[in-house]
Amino acid sequence: MSIDEQQAPYQLIAAGLRNQILAGHLTVGTKLPSEHELAAKHHVARATAQSALRQLRSEGLTTSRKGAGNYVASAPAADIGRCPAHLVLAPAQIAWLGTLPMPAHGLDRVLHCELERAHPGPHAGLGQHAGDTPWWVQWTLAASEIVPVPMCPAQRVPERAEVDDNKCLLFQDHAGRHLFGGDYM
Repeated sequence: MSIDEQQAPYQLIAAGLRNQILAGHLTVGTKLPSEHELAAKHHVARATAQSALRQLRSEGLTTSRKGAGNYVASAPAADIGRCPAHLVLAPAQIAWLGTLPMPAHGLDRVLHCELERAHPGPHAGLGQHAGDTPWWVQWTLAASEIVPVPMCPAQRVPERAEVDDNKCLLFQDHAGRHLFGGDYM
């Protein structure tokens, strides 16, 4: 079974819109396509499109105005300042990630760079964990590849020991500050 077959159609529609919002392609205040337009574009029932829009509203990404439609509300605070680079995975990459021992449930087709702030050079996003090995998708403007990359060995300072994410969530040899949970330090 492919990754796409594991997700309901409304989840796929919501993921596509979510990725456009997080990538900055749909900015705050932008009107989203109507339920009818989404249903026609994705060949689904109007109720499916309604569910996708409801999902985005529950995440705080969109707001609806009675009689006027749905609009982008905001990007999550955790993503402000993150590198805006993203990559649309090829079907073969998604299929391959789905064959790993711990399949990525609901893997999005669009991965975002895990580093904060825009930066030159290669980007990387976590494709999934398989056993004890995280598989990262690394990309440049010319190409992408899925490679196993060890996690960063940095650990959080002891005064923050009450927080579960005591290890940096990024990949080995990354540039810049370390990411613990939602906090860059």
